[in-house]
Amino acid sequence: MSAHPDETPGPDAYGDPEDPTPPHGWAAMDRAFTPAPGTPVDAVRRGVFDGPTHPTPATPRHLQAVPSSAPRTGAFGRPIGRHRPTALMRLVEVARVLTGGLMVLALVVGIAPLVLSAVGPGLDVLAAHLAGVVVALTATGIAAWRRTPVWAATVAASVVPVTVLVVLSLNWWA
Repeated sequence: MSAHPDETPGPDAYGDPEDPTPPHGWAAMDRAFTPAPGTPVDAVRRGVFDGPTHPTPATPRHLQAVPSSAPRTGAFGRPIGRHRPTALMRLVEVARVLTGGLMVLALVVGIAPLVLSAVGPGLDVLAAHLAGVVVALTATGIAAWRRTPVWAATVAASVVPVTVLVVLSLNWWA
C-alpha cells in the first residue's frame, strides 16, 4: 500500500480477485483445518472413541414425520415408496381432470340461474351434481394418495368416470 491514506489501495493490496489462493497461502489453510493430535477425530479413526456416533435429532422420535430408518429423498425427506404403474398415474390424472370438470359443472348449475335471473333446474338437480362432486373428490383423493394400494387406487380412479357418466346421464341426457 502507499503511504498516503487518501489513495485507494491497488489490486496488490488485497490480492487479485481472480486468484483462488488465500491471502496467507495454502499452508495456513491446512493448519487451520488439521485437527491436533489426540482429538476425538483421531480416536474415531483408531476405533477407540466410544462416544455418540450420531447426533441426537432436535425433533423427538415420536413426532418425526418420517421414521429415521426410512430411506430419504425429496425436499421433505419422504421415503421412497414402491413404484406406481404409469397406467395408474394416467388414470389418476384423468380422474383429476374429470373431477375438476364436474366441479365446474356443479358451480355453473348453481350460479347460472342467479346470474341470469332465470329459473334454475331445481334443487334436486343441484343436489345430484353436488353429490357427484363429493363422490368424485373422495375417489380422486383416495386414488392420488401415495399410501393407497395399487388395486384400491385403480378402483377409486375408475369410480370417477362412472360418477361423471351417471351425473350426466341422469341430469343432462335424460
